Amino acid sequence: MPSNLSRKGKTGLVRIAVLIVLQLMLLVVAGCGSDGSGAGTASTLSTRFVMTADELPVALQRPNVVLLSVQSSLEVAASGFVNNAIAVDDDALTTFSETAGAFTNFSAWAQIFGALGITANSEVILYDDGEIKFASRVRFLLYYFGVRRSFIVNGGYNALQPLIADGQLTSTAAGTPIPATFVVAVQNNPIHLVNQADVSAVLGDPAVTLIDVRTVGEFDGCQVLPGITRPGHIPGARNLPVENLLTPQASDPNLSLLDSPPDLRAIFDDFGLHTHDQIIAYCHDGAKSSLAAVSLIDAGYDNVSLYYLSYLDWQQNPADPVETVTPCS
Repeated sequence: MPSNLSRKGKTGLVRIAVLIVLQLMLLVVAGCGSDGSGAGTASTLSTRFVMTADELPVALQRPNVVLLSVQSSLEVAASGFVNNAIAVDDDALTTFSETAGAFTNFSAWAQIFGALGITANSEVILYDDGEIKFASRVRFLLYYFGVRRSFIVNGGYNALQPLIADGQLTSTAAGTPIPATFVVAVQNNPIHLVNQADVSAVLGDPAVTLIDVRTVGEFDGCQVLPGITRPGHIPGARNLPVENLLTPQASDPNLSLLDSPPDLRAIFDDFGLHTHDQIIAYCHDGAKSSLAAVSLIDAGYDNVSLYYLSYLDWQQNPADPVETVTPCS
């Protein structure tokens, strides 16, 4: 059958088709960076578990909100209270979580969280003295045992000072919780809880990246914290101090803020991580690594595990090997 198109017309259609194919190829190539450097996705990253201090006054107007002030008298001065925030003892939670069988003692966790006035339907917002690690630990425990809406305030109590000064928040005494019924419903995602046996099983596996987020001195074995009898680190682990994920603020020497998700992504990219890598984070006792795990999730990494009991637990087992770095400076 003779064609209704002239040779010139056919040539024009071919050129148009070629241009369309080239444009589609460029779009595909532009999207292929998400598993490497992350350049194609970094600008679209947003946080899941962190809120700014400026967001808190509006958030407190929502229903079913419980505001917690996380206290740790063992390490830092206790943070203050705003808007009748309820005190939660991080030291007591840490001690309990380190007892044998704690993570399967659902009735105990139900009692602990219920006594704070929390239900599985609560929205829990937590702040600490400003290090963010204590609030991160408690947030992880809450989420793991069933609180789906839980957020840490970036910068903690230090970041709340300007809002107190201009009347958006009010300094108060600690609030009195109204006991509630908490029903445990374990959610082991997006941060997966792993234990000593899980970590031991993947030692030497090149497909798994162990990240130690303690200080360089602790990692090397030169700085020994209470409870550590075998200083050093888990063999094969790489050191990325969690302090590298926070930026001190020039406006306030006491204030450091967790970096934005795109900036965190850049840090982890430079560290050599890819979005689908199997990553296990640990620290001394679960606080810093809880914050690191949140940071990884917010930066777009999708296979993140938390060795909550961390190095304090690991080094207590003589069968678990440790490495050190010498000499100490």
